[in-house]
Amino acid sequence: MKSSTLLISILFISLVSFSQTDKPACKNIEPSYLGRMKGFYIDHCESSEYKEHEFFYHGLDGNSVRLRKAGDFRRIFYSKDKNDPRAVSGDQIRLNYANAVKKIKGKGLSEKNTFYTFTANGNEVFMAIEHADDTDDKGYNVVIVEVKSMKQEVEFSLKEGIEKDGKVALYGILFDVGKSDIKPESAETLKQITAYLNDNPAIKIIVAGHTDNTGTFEGNMTLSKARAESIKTYLVTTGKIATSRVISAGVGQVCPVSTNDTEEGRKLNRRVEIVKQ
Repeated sequence: MKSSTLLISILFISLVSFSQTDKPACKNIEPSYLGRMKGFYIDHCESSEYKEHEFFYHGLDGNSVRLRKAGDFRRIFYSKDKNDPRAVSGDQIRLNYANAVKKIKGKGLSEKNTFYTFTANGNEVFMAIEHADDTDDKGYNVVIVEVKSMKQEVEFSLKEGIEKDGKVALYGILFDVGKSDIKPESAETLKQITAYLNDNPAIKIIVAGHTDNTGTFEGNMTLSKARAESIKTYLVTTGKIATSRVISAGVGQVCPVSTNDTEEGRKLNRRVEIVKQ
């Protein structure tokens, strides 16, 4: 009996020692609405309470799509427990997530079940499944952006910036890739511009739109002009600013403030500047 008990204890210790569990730092990374494949654990993770992320996928028509979303960001790296004997394919993983999304009235946006959108916690959510491709998949990633407005913690004075430099660069006015419609999360920055103009009625401004060098020169000139015009329209119609006080201009990729060779540099170049006339 003693030898049997000892053997069971040794086996139990062995199983505990070799079982693979979630990385402690990632304990709370999974949102409440997200499940996972059986036999997989969280190897590591990344998260930000607010981050802009560009999704790249092939749409249902087979065409390549780039979609930029910002909000609560998470990337979760799942690895298969080496003690699990199952052979789980990438197709199986992707289809599991696709079916789960459909059950909560979400929808797939890609041809191979790699990208989905649904609503959770009252917010629009975008989710991508990465690297789930193999016959016996040893690991895959889930990337999630729960669209939210950023909590503004740093305040700046448009007046002080314009008085000092004659212009202020703004990064809080957001657009979808290739579009000129202002996104809702831009509201706070637009309110600050409106307040500045109302507090300084003699000031006239130029709204200058800037892009990175992605795309063609002609396309960037057209896009930056359209975005600047959208901001002017907001200031005039919603902000009730006299149209004579606002000029819109698009300069495309002509005036970068950083290199276009890195994503961080391109982010700095995609901006709106408020310039004193």
